[in-house]
Amino acid sequence: MRNHFKSNQAMARRYDDWMAVQHYDRRTEYMYRRTLRMFIEFLGKKSVASVTHFDVRRFIARVSEEGASLDTAYRHLCVLRVFYDFLILGGVVSYVSPRLIKMRCPPKPAPPMLSEAEIQRLITATRTLRERALVEFLYGTGCRLMEARQLLVENVDFVARTARVIGKHGKVRVVLITRSAADALHAYVGNRKSGFVFLEDRVRQHGNISKCGGNWVGKWYDYTGQGTTYRVVQKHLGRVHLVPYAVARAKFEKLVEHANLVRPVSNKPLGTARLQVILRDIGWRGAVRNGKIGPHMIRRSFATHLYDHGVRVEIIQQLLGHSSLDMTLRYTRLSVDKIAEAFAECHPRERMDV
Repeated sequence: MRNHFKSNQAMARRYDDWMAVQHYDRRTEYMYRRTLRMFIEFLGKKSVASVTHFDVRRFIARVSEEGASLDTAYRHLCVLRVFYDFLILGGVVSYVSPRLIKMRCPPKPAPPMLSEAEIQRLITATRTLRERALVEFLYGTGCRLMEARQLLVENVDFVARTARVIGKHGKVRVVLITRSAADALHAYVGNRKSGFVFLEDRVRQHGNISKCGGNWVGKWYDYTGQGTTYRVVQKHLGRVHLVPYAVARAKFEKLVEHANLVRPVSNKPLGTARLQVILRDIGWRGAVRNGKIGPHMIRRSFATHLYDHGVRVEIIQQLLGHSSLDMTLRYTRLSVDKIAEAFAECHPRERMDV
């Protein structure tokens, strides 16, 4: 039997190129590569072109026996379906064998979202102008994390209370801003006329002391110059065997007394990880979900609260920037409080006088 392992790997690399052409998300590419690598190893010498649905079923059974959850096994099957769609387009196979396998769809848990009271606690727990502007903007517009990060000052109209944001795949849309969010943004932005709205932090460096050639050497960046320019300063603090570390540290602190150790604000947007840490810190302070707060949770809360208050789902779709109404329906669901309120108001036995 001919060994097709290398040709299978070559086919997987061609699919890598196709994912790049299709502009797949990096996480999606990683997941697809992982599944295909596992599948090719499972096939061994057998060609991907001669795979039947029995082979696919055995692969799914194998990963399930090795501990894969229903959700993971279903994702593997979905990846193989898309991969074989690619193969049939190229004439490599005559039918898509993974599509002959039907699995039970894994249950989808309801995505977490915040109540109106929890949103209010988040806003109250903010300490800085930037924190207040960030929470108010995310909840006031329903924007994605990426859209908030890339928001430019010149694209915010404080009079009309609108903002021009760049969404997925470069799609541009105009979002409405609540009055409180506009006020918070204006207070944070101040007199700035351009650049990113949410800027990264001004970081105060501590410098460092290290051993070099038997000497204590202090090093720091001095930002005394104009703009974001700096000069690297290194000073000899004494021989290691003659000068204790505490003495070298004291000498170092005296040297940097008159240096500017604070990096000036550069026109760079707030980093994704830093933004998420900020939200978690606010959540901890406000005792909201043990700090497990994310921008997408606030986005879903925005959609649900509008739906609770009678906004049509088509309007919410436009506000969220969804191309599909089905996607919007996943975001919008009546809160438990609204369901209980409607039940108490409308059920004939519930309205009976006791």
